[in-house]
Amino acid sequence: MLRKTASTLWTRFVPAARQAYPAAASSMKRPRWFSATTEDGGEDGGEDVEEYEDDEEEWEYDEHAPPLNLFGLPARYASAVYTAASKEGVLERVQSEIKTLVDAANMDEKFRNFLYDPTMPKAKKIAGITEFCDGAGFDKITKSFLCVTAENGRLKETSKILGCLEEYSLKAAGQVKATVTSAFPLNEDQLTRLTGLIKKKLDDPEDELTVETKVDSKLVGGFTVAMGEDFYDLSLMTRLRHMENELAKPLR
Repeated sequence: MLRKTASTLWTRFVPAARQAYPAAASSMKRPRWFSATTEDGGEDGGEDVEEYEDDEEEWEYDEHAPPLNLFGLPARYASAVYTAASKEGVLERVQSEIKTLVDAANMDEKFRNFLYDPTMPKAKKIAGITEFCDGAGFDKITKSFLCVTAENGRLKETSKILGCLEEYSLKAAGQVKATVTSAFPLNEDQLTRLTGLIKKKLDDPEDELTVETKVDSKLVGGFTVAMGEDFYDLSLMTRLRHMENELAKPLR
């Protein structure tokens, strides 16, 4: 339990610390990406744990580290892929290959079931992933990433991992993506006004903002904005839930 907690704190603390205090990174140990021993609960939500090298090699500022701090399991995988692919100079290729797999899963129900079926033996799934990657001529980093993801029972997270990877790449190119989800389609005037408000929230005014819009009737009214590690919820559904929670409280 202590080991899992330490690993979780490490993976959340290191990216922020390295960006805020590059000089302090010299005292930190280096993790092994993609070759770590994992303790995993598979599809039931078990926690992934990385092993870390115990040698005396010191941290140095890594220019290949993601330029944005995102949190959650998909972001941890995306960070590992980004760093490994960037060092090899194949980041754009690896990102494209992962997108190819995600698109194939979205279009082919049989392939999607093969990837996401939690009852399929991991060895069979890894063999299938390996054959797919070899046949498509995928880079070794893409192949390694997908096999480790399959071994850890996290293939269902591939789409979210790709989303984080795309955000890292956009930020590195001086771009920021904001996803606006509204209960009803926004007209041109509403979108222009909302885009202006979102720009005021950018950490770097020089960043180029790209706004993606989605419609989700479950929000009832209002909208939400997801931008990097920030999330703004101005939906009517959330307000109704807060009101429901308040009404459910016992009277004093």
